[in-house]
Amino acid sequence: MKPRALLLMLILALAGGVVWKGLAKRHRRAALAPAAATTALTESMAHPGHPDGAETIIEALRSDLTVHRKLILLFADEANLQGPARDAAMSTGHQLHHERVDLVGQLDDALTVLTAQPAAQRDPVVSAVLDWMERDPEVFELDRLAFRDPLRVLQHGLAQDGSPEGTMLKTRIVHDLAEVDRIEGLVESEYRQVFGGPGHPAQGGERKRWNDYVKALKSLYPEVGAGSPSSVPPAPSQEARREINGQAFPEKVLVLSFDDGPHRVYTEEIKAILQHYQAPAVFFEVGRNIGAVEASGAVKLTPLSALTEDLVKSGYIVGNHSYTHALLSKETGKPLDTEIGETDSVLRAIPGAHSQLFRFPYGARTGVQMQALEPYHLRSVLWNIDSLDWADPVPSSVADRVIRAVSEEKRGIILFHDIHDRAGKVLPALVERLQSEGYRFAGLDGNGELVLPSR
Repeated sequence: MKPRALLLMLILALAGGVVWKGLAKRHRRAALAPAAATTALTESMAHPGHPDGAETIIEALRSDLTVHRKLILLFADEANLQGPARDAAMSTGHQLHHERVDLVGQLDDALTVLTAQPAAQRDPVVSAVLDWMERDPEVFELDRLAFRDPLRVLQHGLAQDGSPEGTMLKTRIVHDLAEVDRIEGLVESEYRQVFGGPGHPAQGGERKRWNDYVKALKSLYPEVGAGSPSSVPPAPSQEARREINGQAFPEKVLVLSFDDGPHRVYTEEIKAILQHYQAPAVFFEVGRNIGAVEASGAVKLTPLSALTEDLVKSGYIVGNHSYTHALLSKETGKPLDTEIGETDSVLRAIPGAHSQLFRFPYGARTGVQMQALEPYHLRSVLWNIDSLDWADPVPSSVADRVIRAVSEEKRGIILFHDIHDRAGKVLPALVERLQSEGYRFAGLDGNGELVLPSR
């Protein structure tokens, strides 16, 4: 290599180091609140080549990491959360999840827009984002479990880029995902050593790596606790609302359900797993992910609506999960009607996607919200088995939670989410185990009637 070219490379490398050090120094402060980070991302997407693009995305990732950490703290002592204490933790957790759903959706969109930019605009931003994930001293080893989802979105966005620049970025992302796999493997191994699993008897002890992580998080967020119990008023009696929650199913009959999608990566992966096991399922989708109703009344679908159409063509039922994933128990009048009606209209615009099924975000509803479903002839569908995959990043822990709940309930509807990687990770072994114990996976038709599989 010519001396001049070598000198230029050294200058660029040093400049890159200066840029990263500047970013790292700037980020040693409290993360933005999720709402503020979401707003900043929205503004940044209007100018994808803006020099502050990397900083905006990193701020959003830091905000998401903060929510991820707080959810872990809330349920770190899950075994001792009973009665009002558990209700309080769930109430606080649902609020955190609500903030995170908005942020993650906008973050996924921003990363997808970023990967579509010309390499000159894209590469410095993606490199700075990866630098932060790999090198920020304030990121703990186990924090990297929160990076799998954005890394998968980046990988998906770059999948068709065969340029040298794109290939270099993809190689780096593969390396980062392998590091996440390594860390997850350590946490999983530790969990199974303590609690055991199929073919692996429990050896006792403690989850030292995990407990040290939780201890470190407690020092960062001493204010995080269960909070106060939910103030959501009780819903009307089940007899008055024709609501489905799975508790009236025949014994050993289960229905799989997935909320908050569709997701540009995980929805297709989950569908492939379900098809492999010939398992029906219901997908409750957030309307704004798949389309919008314009002022003229016309529906404009998003690219993600193709995933919804594919689910329907593959035989899966799709339900309404509100338009923005709002806490509907606090909504009345026109805002409540909009949350229900806009998603209803969007689903009608996708061939075969409309059904009479509706799921209230967080299950939060009163008689007022139940009555708001009636003009649309919608039927509320809840669940009685919560995987907590929205709060627990450890697949084995998620799977064991479902198995414990199924053994207690004997029947019902299982709640998963297709906007995170956990459901896809636990489904194969979980379905096989429950089938081996005599459980059958059934479906719901578009009217909410149970569809039992043939034996």
